[in-house]
Amino acid sequence: MTSPCCPTGGLDGFARGLARPPRHGGGALGPGGVRRWHGAQNAAWAHWRITGGPGVFLAFLEDASSRGLAAADLGRLSELGPRAAGCAGALRPLLESPGPWTRVQAAHAWWSITGDAEAAVPVLLAALEPLRAGRADEPCRAAVRYVARIGAPAVAAAPLLEAVLSSERCFPADVYPAARAALAAFGDRHRR
Repeated sequence: MTSPCCPTGGLDGFARGLARPPRHGGGALGPGGVRRWHGAQNAAWAHWRITGGPGVFLAFLEDASSRGLAAADLGRLSELGPRAAGCAGALRPLLESPGPWTRVQAAHAWWSITGDAEAAVPVLLAALEPLRAGRADEPCRAAVRYVARIGAPAVAAAPLLEAVLSSERCFPADVYPAARAALAAFGDRHRR
């Protein structure tokens, strides 16, 4: 279906770089639609969320992954899970990124896509280390949530999370329910 503002098909046209919203530059695109509108990724994501068909967004990501994934891609890859397997090769090196936020997001995306906890869990465990000193930056807090999602394969986090829950230190409020959720996800394995 086409729309008056985008004769090439609305979000699909924006996502594929064939069109731009009228108020955004209005100039001609490069040959073959090579020069994409800066909002193309968001349009591709919105296309998937609205239609339920991830093909447009996956094509966008697979094209982008050939040039290297951006940090903004990682959370979205996590949501796509195994459907984003074509991006796994570009994702794996990000597990060793110099930035802790990128490493944590890459570990979660890696696990979500591949189910490989062996590569993801050590990254997340390292991100939990600030808890020992009574700190919990955003990568650490995300890591607590992600080990809860992984469950039993991340059971090595249990002693640290139990220490957090019994500590007199004051952690950010979101750490406590995430730590309890992780321990519940580990099941009886963490009590051995």
